[in-house]
Amino acid sequence: MKIKTTINLLSVLLVTIGCNSGNIKIGEAYKLDSVPSSITEVTQPDPFLNHLNISFPDLPGHDDLIFDNKNKIAYASGMDGWIWKLDFKTNSAEAWVKPPVNPAGLQFSNKSNESILTCASRLGGVSYDESNRVGLYEINIKTKSVVPLLLNLPKLEKSDFETVYPESKRPTFSLKNLNESNSRPFALCNDLAVSNDGNRIYISEPFERPDAAMGSGAVPEAIGLYPHGKLWMYDRKQNTISLIMTGFTFVDGIIIADHSTTKEESVIITETTKFRIIKANISGKQEGKFEVLFENLPGLADGLERDAKGRIWVGIIKPRSGLMNLVHNNPWIKPFLLSLPQRILPIAKKTGILVINPSGSKALYYSMHDGSKIKDISVAVPNLDSIYFPSFDTSSKGLYSVHIDNLKLGE
Repeated sequence: MKIKTTINLLSVLLVTIGCNSGNIKIGEAYKLDSVPSSITEVTQPDPFLNHLNISFPDLPGHDDLIFDNKNKIAYASGMDGWIWKLDFKTNSAEAWVKPPVNPAGLQFSNKSNESILTCASRLGGVSYDESNRVGLYEINIKTKSVVPLLLNLPKLEKSDFETVYPESKRPTFSLKNLNESNSRPFALCNDLAVSNDGNRIYISEPFERPDAAMGSGAVPEAIGLYPHGKLWMYDRKQNTISLIMTGFTFVDGIIIADHSTTKEESVIITETTKFRIIKANISGKQEGKFEVLFENLPGLADGLERDAKGRIWVGIIKPRSGLMNLVHNNPWIKPFLLSLPQRILPIAKKTGILVINPSGSKALYYSMHDGSKIKDISVAVPNLDSIYFPSFDTSSKGLYSVHIDNLKLGE
């Protein structure tokens, strides 16, 4: 009865107020079911209430984190627009390098750790000069020089839905042949994964929109649920850009499924706003196919990382709500929601983590935090004997971690 009343009220408001002034694309109805029992069965008590460690109090909220253990250094992509350098020898933090737009995903460019690759994009609510471009950048650690590697992407005549291209059929373009007529600006460069030899860089573009932005700028896409997310591959050796996957919903976190092969055969991605984790076969015997590893997740799966044992750590930035279940199953409501100011939309405080086994077939651990100690976990980053939790929250201060022994992990 309550749901019916809510729907009737929304119908009246939809007609009265108007809708979707931002012209956000809206996808088809999508039914979300109950959280899989394989996840609920491994749910553990909140580890953050009693075991959270906080260091580097000057560090602002950040999206990603990488470690150079040899030199006892870490780098974090701050929400203040800076890449921060954390020195564990001196316990000091400094705003180190500022890309043209806000840094997001970080990776070392190769095993020698001589340079850092970052996806950099606009952050919702922040103004940028038009000359400050979204894209993939490389930062030389010694000189701190910031070099753009990829700022434009090919224009595509059409976008197929839920397509993983076989290697021989990938749309591939030489960067030297891209120009104003056949290319477009990178909309949102979000996360990346790098091949063993450093030659191939896989880059997620969650959605394509001229005013695309992270954070609050992505909220309309979470409502719209339109499948225009893409995964690209930049080949440094060939100087080409290839479309690997297209027609998915908010392609976000990415890891290479198996680093033991010379050429990457599959990648694992989060389809954040569709509450799914997917494995896509991009070469080999199963190329061109994908499988859903997990669906109906309890929250928005964001970044992905592996630990030394191969286990996959997933940041659950926000929980799934009953309202989302209702809205996605009734997309006619969405134009009304998209007409509302974001500040009045209900936003949960909870955030959490999920751990799955190396093959992605089994959940090992799940816990949701009430948001009192840490907010908006974008990714869980294992390093040595601790797990670190970047917080995509402008009010956050410090580097958050929990010792691995304080988590009851399945094997």
